[in-house]
Amino acid sequence: MAFIFRMMFATGLLGLLAVPAPAQRLLPLDSVLRAVRQRNPALRQYDYRAQAKQAAVAGASTWEAPKVSAGYWMTPYNQRPIREANNGQGMGMQMVSVEQMVPNPAKQRARRDYLAGQAAVVQADQAASFNELRARARTLYYERVVLEKKLRVLDQSAYLLDFLLKIAQARYPYNQTTLASIYQVQARVAMHANDHATLYGQLRQRTIALNALMARDPATEFAVDTLLPTPPPTGPADTAALAARRSDVRGLDQSLAVVRLSQQVEASRRRPDFGVRYDHMNGIGSTPNQFTVMGMVTLPFVPWAAREYKANTAALGLEARAVQQQRASLLNDAAGRLSTLQSDLLTQRELVENYERGILPALRKSYQVTLLAYQQNTAQLPAVVEALDAWLRTRLQALDTQNELLALTVRYDQELEQ
Repeated sequence: MAFIFRMMFATGLLGLLAVPAPAQRLLPLDSVLRAVRQRNPALRQYDYRAQAKQAAVAGASTWEAPKVSAGYWMTPYNQRPIREANNGQGMGMQMVSVEQMVPNPAKQRARRDYLAGQAAVVQADQAASFNELRARARTLYYERVVLEKKLRVLDQSAYLLDFLLKIAQARYPYNQTTLASIYQVQARVAMHANDHATLYGQLRQRTIALNALMARDPATEFAVDTLLPTPPPTGPADTAALAARRSDVRGLDQSLAVVRLSQQVEASRRRPDFGVRYDHMNGIGSTPNQFTVMGMVTLPFVPWAAREYKANTAALGLEARAVQQQRASLLNDAAGRLSTLQSDLLTQRELVENYERGILPALRKSYQVTLLAYQQNTAQLPAVVEALDAWLRTRLQALDTQNELLALTVRYDQELEQ
């Protein structure tokens, strides 16, 4: 009987190692991130918005539309007595007038710089949005890798349980196991089926979410690279380096620059605009033809016209100070989150190492020793099942811990945008 047990055990291990995996197209993480960057609609909208801001720059050099007017000028209402006195000739003029305002070049430059600065803000917002989507894609990708590892662990455990069930059924006629033990193994097999269905459903969810981020058909199947990355080394958070790396900080810098440019636009309103006006008058009757050419200049610095742009300039100065404080607050919060993440990463690395070096090898040996004792009829089947289940659950817990480590790594990289 022991010989039969050893033969079935060897056959079971060979069958376990020979379980085939369905072939699917491998999609590495960098390919996923590239597809997200190129095809995600949430990012592409920023491209069009930046182009729209750039297109608006061309309108900064626009002149005011010319004004054309025509009509009678200095013409009496009653022409009859005038005609009687002047041998039938009337009096007055028919006038055509053309007026053109010439904008101040300094105002146009200020307006053009302001519009160009808005495009830079949109581009910084796009980088910040991509940083969030990249972190989301990496998290989903790593979760799917861990889920596939969990499914592989469940498949191995289910195969071993099925193998133990066959052994128990073979030993039952020889009174070397109990019927209750057989039912217990059958219940464990059914529980594994439920666990497998749950994990596979979660894996499908991650696949659909990744396809949605890549703007692909949600049902598209693909394989992931199961080689997990090594968490990066951590160091003290440098505020200057942090400000240079983060796109949201660069976005606030660009917003501050736009506020300053808007302030320059308001300040440029104190500069005068110029204009020219030409009037041509055809005389009626004996009135000679005449013309008028006049130059014009606006006086925006007079007190009743200067109140608005002075108030707007002061308000934009306060707005700039508010953006500076917002930037300082963002950097302060980011430095605090980085310090917390560094501490959490150290703790999580320690937990993963404890699982890999101490807990899992000990539980595996416990299962092997219990299985050997069962083979030698010195242990009961429930003890083997419990040892196998403890090893399985701990392996799943170790994968959960590794998944938490990966999630912390993604958050750490997201803070540093690396």
